[in-house]
Amino acid sequence: MNEVITTAVIGFISTIVGYIAGNRKNKAEANALEIENVKEVISVYTTAINDLKVEIKELKELVEKYQVHIEKLQTELYTLRSQMNPDRPAL
Repeated sequence: MNEVITTAVIGFISTIVGYIAGNRKNKAEANALEIENVKEVISVYTTAINDLKVEIKELKELVEKYQVHIEKLQTELYTLRSQMNPDRPAL
């Protein structure tokens, strides 16, 4: 009878220790996975941000180019209006 109780107690204690050790291991693996996922997300967003920075730079250059072009066209328009109507000031 004592052997049965001893075996049951040892089995119960082994189960509890195994559960605690397994639970800790699972939590550690889950944390490691979460950290790895966060690193991947950061990498994706960093790449996207860098791509957007390049695109913004290109668009700023285009805007500056078009501003210069618009200024030239406005000057040309003013000159042509002045030639057509020397009495009337251009807008």
